[in-house]
Amino acid sequence: MIRRGYIARFVVMVACLMATAVATAGADESAPDSGTDGQAPVVAGQVEEEAFDEPPEQPYEEVEVEAQRQAAVSAGYRFVGIRDVGGRAAEYDYLHSSFTGDARLVYLGKDLKLDVDGAFLNRKDYVANLMFDYAGYYRLTARTESLYHNLDHETSDVNIVDDLDRSARYGITTRQDTVQFRYKLRDYPIHLNLSHWLIDREGTQQLRYADFSFENYYSATPSSALYFRSRKIDRLSQEGTAGFDAHLGPINVVYSFQLRQFDDRKSTPTDVYQALSSGLAEHNETPESRYYAHTVKLYTSPAGGVTGAASYSYGRRENRTSLTTVSGADSARDTLQNAAGDFTYSPCAWFTTALKYRHLEIDRDVPSTLIVPSLSPSSVTPRPAIDTRRDIVSANFTIRPNTIVSVNGEYRGMFQHRDNTGSTASDTTWNLPEDSDTHRGNLTVLIRPFKGLRLRGLYEYTTTNNPLYDSDPERKHEGRLLATYTSSGRWGLSANYRVAQEWNDHISRTTHPEPPLDPETYVLPRTRHFTHTALGFWVSPVERLTVSGNFGFLRTRAEQAVLFASVFNGQDVASEYVSQAEIYSINAVYRALDNLDLSLSLQQVRSRAEFKPDGVTSGGTSTDGIRELSLVKTLENSLSARADYQVTKHIGCSLDYTYRTYDNRLSSDGEGSVHAVTALLKTTW
Repeated sequence: MIRRGYIARFVVMVACLMATAVATAGADESAPDSGTDGQAPVVAGQVEEEAFDEPPEQPYEEVEVEAQRQAAVSAGYRFVGIRDVGGRAAEYDYLHSSFTGDARLVYLGKDLKLDVDGAFLNRKDYVANLMFDYAGYYRLTARTESLYHNLDHETSDVNIVDDLDRSARYGITTRQDTVQFRYKLRDYPIHLNLSHWLIDREGTQQLRYADFSFENYYSATPSSALYFRSRKIDRLSQEGTAGFDAHLGPINVVYSFQLRQFDDRKSTPTDVYQALSSGLAEHNETPESRYYAHTVKLYTSPAGGVTGAASYSYGRRENRTSLTTVSGADSARDTLQNAAGDFTYSPCAWFTTALKYRHLEIDRDVPSTLIVPSLSPSSVTPRPAIDTRRDIVSANFTIRPNTIVSVNGEYRGMFQHRDNTGSTASDTTWNLPEDSDTHRGNLTVLIRPFKGLRLRGLYEYTTTNNPLYDSDPERKHEGRLLATYTSSGRWGLSANYRVAQEWNDHISRTTHPEPPLDPETYVLPRTRHFTHTALGFWVSPVERLTVSGNFGFLRTRAEQAVLFASVFNGQDVASEYVSQAEIYSINAVYRALDNLDLSLSLQQVRSRAEFKPDGVTSGGTSTDGIRELSLVKTLENSLSARADYQVTKHIGCSLDYTYRTYDNRLSSDGEGSVHAVTALLKTTW
């Protein structure tokens, strides 16, 4: 049974809604007809000429709308077989045999409209949807879905690793639910809006942490260790919104209140650390939090040559940590303010321009003191928090002189300021840029030279004076090309090419060696190059047969000097990192008979990655063995075949087979394969 009986409650809710709507519709239809012309009955003896001069108004006859009903149900069983480890071959699949099926119910009447559908693969992988509407006044939509993710179990033969359960299997079930309700006030242009969203994660994952002691690390029997432990996960995030939207002449108004909360329903891990003076210490906490916000939006009608919109939001984020070995962190607060404005001008059919402005302010409050009893002294003074102010301005234009050519250009400027940064005094400020200005411009051209052919090209340039973080580029060039062609519905081709290159020459690190050595600052520039290519085709050589194929190529190459150690000088070295993947796939669909459909799909993914430092560092230390440790080379294959047979008008069946393998070309780690056979019996009415 699905946890907490969610599907059962979902079905009960649908049944109640249907009963209420049907009862309401029946009450309307059973009401006596009191006449719709609004006139008094004709008086006996009335002059005949008057009757001819003013003929009586005929009553309005409502057009009868025949309700449309449709239902479909399928049920069957899914057999799953595993060889070795199947978690990487089928990463997002719960690897257990199970009953399976799907269903759909549709009712489309004049006032009542109901659409319910769902699919059940296993108790950790399912989806269900509901759409309910009554006369446009009440609208309810709901969705629930669940997915299982197999996680890796990292192992090591190094003697300092302490892993109590090397055979443990890890995985997380993620369930997401959404409910939205909208009510229209009969004759008033006002809607009331309510919604609720949650995401629930449950399962187990591997927790890895270190207990390192500098005092006895170089002794004959060091006690430092890396601990690998199993950790149970039970985390819930919820969000509720309430508000309204109204049409007030030329202006539309929207107000919403949002409340979001994150709860970790498992306790924080607690252990004894050598570096601490005494007692237990909590570690690897996932702090609970709460966020609420008020938002007001004003906008004009989207029709017309001039449109505008403006919004303001005020929010507050609170840290709700429940640590017991550290006190004071729960007083941390963030205050967020957002403002936005949009303006669009379309003087004619072939030209449109738009201006947008975004403003964000984040004021962070941190506690003045933290109390950590396991430290000596126990009082810790945290650094001031980083307050942020960000302004984004963008301008866009589109020119469509004819149906053949379309040109679009955009400029986007982001200007960010951060307080308590810009200094190397680590006890009072953060060693991050205080101000950063980013300018980005792009130009896109779309051409349709003749029927069936579509060409699109884009060039984009980005520059930043002070990158906010080392991972951000200082300069970036990017180009894209896209071409598609379709010939008379018989065959088609597509090609997509993207290339980008970025630089950052302002990355640096400072070492902190033991005296008498002095600290040294090393500049570590980085260059990255991206290449993405995709090719595809489809063809229908004969009637009822369609074949398609695709090829994808993704490559990332980075060149950067790296620093292997910060407590020694001379540990910098030039390096190269390459990540590459090729994807091949071919699909075929064949309608063998009027009541028999066949399909076949094949796919192969080849991946490799490696980190290659130069042979020795500037101080003469060898880097032998590092490349071998980081080398990754894998091969993944998948095959899927399916047959759908319609036995009669209302009864059908299907058989589906999938086979997936994961091959580690360098070792046996993670290798395995998964077979799955699904047989279904279907009925519709």
